[in-house]
Amino acid sequence: MSFDYESEIDEFKKELDEFPQYLCRMCGRCCKSIATADTHEELERLAEMGNKEAKVFTEIFKRFSSIEEARKVVPEQVDQIIEELKLKEGFDINNLSFYYCPHITEDNLCSMHNNRPTVCSRAPHHGWSCMPPGCGFEGWQFELREKYKKLTRKLKEHLVAVEAISPDGKVPGKEMTVEELRQIIENKIKPWSKYGSMFW
Repeated sequence: MSFDYESEIDEFKKELDEFPQYLCRMCGRCCKSIATADTHEELERLAEMGNKEAKVFTEIFKRFSSIEEARKVVPEQVDQIIEELKLKEGFDINNLSFYYCPHITEDNLCSMHNNRPTVCSRAPHHGWSCMPPGCGFEGWQFELREKYKKLTRKLKEHLVAVEAISPDGKVPGKEMTVEELRQIIENKIKPWSKYGSMFW
């Protein structure tokens, strides 16, 4: 088989590393209404275990006292985040916390820009990251989503082709079975299942 799924995935990861920071419009909205699917208690536990992103939430960001308090600051972003998190199985709005960064200045600049954490410097993290409506990254995120879909389709097509020419259940030219290849591909696609990757 001429298709090399490993090099395709590596190439895609390389594109992700080329992050277009210049697209940021510096509106500050994503710094003023931050949320995660984890509860505040879960974040504290993860931070204690050394999770870097959880540490950012517990050590750098400040917690709003309520969703309504956060909604007063950036209402459209808060509502968008809630709609996004509703897709998560077992989501309970009563456990949701919103945060803001105390290091953003009045003119929407970051006062710790040179030392800001990766969660800030690489936002949005992927094509489905929940950014404020009208964010400068909207076009980039659309292109990224299309690339995810294209890669997913190529992986699925590769699996079908391998199955068609493999009477002994082994992948030609590889030290693996078709079933092992299927598991690898399913694991690559799984993170995007809530966005419909099983249908791409």
